Amino acid sequence: MFPLLRILRFILEGLPLSVANPFFWIVILIIWLQYRKTADLEEKMFGVVRISPGIKVLHSMLLGTLGGIIGSLVIVFLGISITGAGLTYVWPLAIFLMLVHPRFICFSYAGGIISLFSLIFGFPKVDVAGLMALVGALHLVESLLIYTAGYLNSAPIFIQDKRYGIIGGFSLQEFWPVPIMMLAVVVGQLPLEDMVDMPDWWPIIKPPSEILERQDVVYLMMPVVAALGYGDIALTRTPKSRSKASALNLLLFSTVLLLLSIAASRIQAFKFLAALFAPLAHEALIIFGKKNEKQRPPMFAPSERGVKVLDVVKGSPAEKMGIEPGDVVLSINGRQINEAEDIRKIKESAPWYVWIDVLKSCGEFKTYEMSAYPEGINTLGILIVPKDPDVPFVVMEEKGLLDRLKKFIKKE
Repeated sequence: MFPLLRILRFILEGLPLSVANPFFWIVILIIWLQYRKTADLEEKMFGVVRISPGIKVLHSMLLGTLGGIIGSLVIVFLGISITGAGLTYVWPLAIFLMLVHPRFICFSYAGGIISLFSLIFGFPKVDVAGLMALVGALHLVESLLIYTAGYLNSAPIFIQDKRYGIIGGFSLQEFWPVPIMMLAVVVGQLPLEDMVDMPDWWPIIKPPSEILERQDVVYLMMPVVAALGYGDIALTRTPKSRSKASALNLLLFSTVLLLLSIAASRIQAFKFLAALFAPLAHEALIIFGKKNEKQRPPMFAPSERGVKVLDVVKGSPAEKMGIEPGDVVLSINGRQINEAEDIRKIKESAPWYVWIDVLKSCGEFKTYEMSAYPEGINTLGILIVPKDPDVPFVVMEEKGLLDRLKKFIKKE
């Protein structure tokens, strides 16, 4: 029987050592800077910051820690070892690939390339099955985090569409510092109180034969820090729906990769399949997701009647009344609304009572009302999809450092 409770105890005892690692706090700083950029954009668009970067970082730390516990259990259960995984080669290659495009920092690409070089040329010598299993385990944790919280800090954006002009959407940017326990293979003896007897069927991911044949090999749990992130754009559905769909696709990807890794630890041919599957299937997920978004009509295109609501500030009068993203504001206090300027003129008078006629995204007409006597209502807290093609907040696809450097050289 698998000693789950004892393994869990060791994981909980070891994770604080990961938090004490300086790299953990470097990751925290990077995450804070990313959330700070989002907050600056929100302040320009809304006039307020909906959630402070500090609160977002605390949420990411909490969720990252929970993800680390789950990931550690998966790694120990499968017996995935970082010994011979070639991380000293994977990290530099991942950083180089990031210069080509930010999404290539994912270990699926660097891990697959390093594994293929090892299989074809014999260098560097890495445990392909273990490396691919590690990639699969990290993506499994990532999929769970995306499903749970990938949409919580979505930021409203506007982009240029060839068919519809300026359309609204949401940028999904989440980052998690993940303290996690890895396994390393060592030769020697440990104190009996630190030893855990594992079942005969363990490890599921078999180590290389030269390690498996030894009788004095033990697996040592080591605290390390991983950084996981999620970047996406929701244009044709809500952020929650978009992130959950992405999470399920990533969960399927990680499950298949883990199964291929288990087979690869036993059958040589599956090492090639796992090494090819990791980068190709991951890239296919991204291409499929983008193609699917482009083929479907955008959810936040400008409305012919009234104005389309892109987002609502939490705690604002609009949220309290029940106005939601995707609604169309038709009139306020009986005055027809066709653009943002119409709303601004009504707000300037700070009426102490407003009623708003709204067309819901489901096609239902509703009237919302609210009173604020005697201070009046001078803000609604909504962001609308502009009909003006000169809107300044247009997001373009992020390019890699090399592309930006080429563009800079051409300008010179």
